Amino acid sequence: MDDLCIETPRPRVGSGKIVVFGLLLTGLACASPLLLLVLTAVLAVIIPVLYRENDDGENRRKLYHEFLQRKDLPERLRCKDVNLNESFWTNDRGMLLLTSIMTPKGRTRAQNEPKGVILFCHGYQDNPSFLKRIEYQRFVKAGFAVVMIEYEGHGRSDGPNVLIPCFDTLLNDVHAYFKHIVETEFPTKKKFLMGESMGGAVAYSLIQKHRDFYDGVILVAPMVKIQIVPPDWITNIFYRIVGKSGTVDSFTFLPIAPSKGGDIASLSFKDEKKLRWAKVCPTKHDRKPRLATARELLDATRKISATLSDFDAPFLVQHGLEDYVTCPEISEALYRESQSKDKTLKLYEGMRHNLTAGELDENIDTVFKDAIEWALERC
Repeated sequence: MDDLCIETPRPRVGSGKIVVFGLLLTGLACASPLLLLVLTAVLAVIIPVLYRENDDGENRRKLYHEFLQRKDLPERLRCKDVNLNESFWTNDRGMLLLTSIMTPKGRTRAQNEPKGVILFCHGYQDNPSFLKRIEYQRFVKAGFAVVMIEYEGHGRSDGPNVLIPCFDTLLNDVHAYFKHIVETEFPTKKKFLMGESMGGAVAYSLIQKHRDFYDGVILVAPMVKIQIVPPDWITNIFYRIVGKSGTVDSFTFLPIAPSKGGDIASLSFKDEKKLRWAKVCPTKHDRKPRLATARELLDATRKISATLSDFDAPFLVQHGLEDYVTCPEISEALYRESQSKDKTLKLYEGMRHNLTAGELDENIDTVFKDAIEWALERC
């Protein structure tokens, strides 16, 4: 139980710090009004970057509701060809997490009966209620139920935008929901995890922890191994700065963690129209990772990297060879090092990171065709 983080800390600035900050500003105003004006101008630029209207879950829900009123949204978002059940699930910390279940929509009861269940784990700063929901209807039309949950701090779920205070707590949320849905709605069906990017790390970790519950996993451009391992002294300094897993304060809350150059969305998407939609979605997080989130992702990836040779679950790993976010060579390493007797690797020429929602339609068709065939063969 040592790795469990039961409570989700809230970033706070103590009243004492506020008083000290006020005194410093007063002193600065008295000593140098010009310097105070310069500082004010700098803060006017920095603060909007650090804090946004959609940082709060309630505000993201309001903004997303307004976004859905747009007349130019893709028609498939309305899910006319599938059954959609969207609701909020409450985790053990009292937080509301947005969930959705898509099932086949047929004329007879037999046609509505799913062949299996896809349990989807989305990526960092992703929103499975928009572009992913549109594209994952391919699975539903092939006869599968698709179950999705938006993590704490993502999409319309509670929590500051893209803040992950504890990766193990996130895993517990996702497994608790998936287990509840499978046991109540699909108790006799084969169940396959599917994770993209950071969601690949989530799906990998879940099937490692609950090997007897899940029947296999599809990993799409997964974040499962560190490409360049920093020296121990650097990681030790970083952990001293950001503190232990599950801790968040006014400093580690800030979105200032170093990350790969460039905008992640632009690096991930090949289809320009889909990229524009991703950038106008009000749940987006177009800033650097928060320091606490960076700590959790680094820690999770380090743990996963050490267990690749122990991984024995049935899996399909899919990766674009022009991926600039996660490295296809890492997926090849997973395929090579894993001791699984049932493993498949699919590499795609000319495709980038977001294989299921950011590529050209014909490329997305290919990726889903491979994933659907793999799942159907194991139902």
